[in-house]
Amino acid sequence: MKSRLFRTLAISMATVLFSTGCMMSRLVDRAFLGITVRRPTYIDRKTTGIFLLPFTFVIDVATFPIQALLVVILGDNFPFTEPADALTGAQAMIDHPRFKQLGEAEQAIAKAELKQLILDKKLTPNTALALGEDGHWTLVELSADTRNQLIARAQQPLAPEALVCER
Repeated sequence: MKSRLFRTLAISMATVLFSTGCMMSRLVDRAFLGITVRRPTYIDRKTTGIFLLPFTFVIDVATFPIQALLVVILGDNFPFTEPADALTGAQAMIDHPRFKQLGEAEQAIAKAELKQLILDKKLTPNTALALGEDGHWTLVELSADTRNQLIARAQQPLAPEALVCER
């Protein structure tokens, strides 16, 4: 009896830890655990998160119909807004060797313009950016087909070098 209860409790805790899909569980995960996000809000509070997770799981189960309705009406990420992917892409562009070849003044211009483009929300999934030698960005709108072709081309491994036999 005692081992069965302990086994059930352990399975329940494992389920709760890895099923952070409901609102309260996601809130605890984002704040304390960091399972579904890069960095939790409170880094040194994992024990607190593990302690709170069973309680939030019970609340999530009790309010599941309401949460399901809200998700259907307001979208998958309700009430949490995910950080913009544009910021991640912007950091990747700044780390690019072409960006590092620019002078300090051009880098400052490029960073300021990129930040303004992100704030003005001019970047969409179908927008391509080209960095000029003067530090200015050129925006190009792509069709869905062109975008898919670029993604496929970028994911292909590099072409092997030509093999030459020496005699």
